[in-house]
Amino acid sequence: MELADRLASLDISIATSVPIGRGVMPIPLLQKQGVNVLLGNDSITDHWSPFGVGDILQKAHLAAQLYNWSNEYNLSRALSLATGGITPLDEFGKQIWPKVGDVATAVLVPASCSAEAVARLPKRTAVLHKGNLSWGSLERSDA
Repeated sequence: MELADRLASLDISIATSVPIGRGVMPIPLLQKQGVNVLLGNDSITDHWSPFGVGDILQKAHLAAQLYNWSNEYNLSRALSLATGGITPLDEFGKQIWPKVGDVATAVLVPASCSAEAVARLPKRTAVLHKGNLSWGSLERSDA
């Protein structure tokens, strides 16, 4: 806990690829102490493991499984690991993203909420980067 407090006081962020095995990073403890924790990949295919797919949402899904974040609230918080701390709702359920003026960078998925997106890993339908369609389609497939 002392190290986590020091990291937080120095505003040092930690990135993890959520490795499964011998040493598990204490993400919940780090977050509780105010350390900014982010997810990452070594590359599209992980150099250290045959299981890497280069998908940050999948890493949030893996973290949720590893730390037993199985209720709706904790699953929605797992998304913040993949988005640099951004979540659609704050801890009280108030919408905080997106708002007018926010950069329109997002991955669109057919999910009813962020918890479902993390838990179910739905197919990605579109990627927006600064308001421009980078991949996929904005047409609804269920219409």
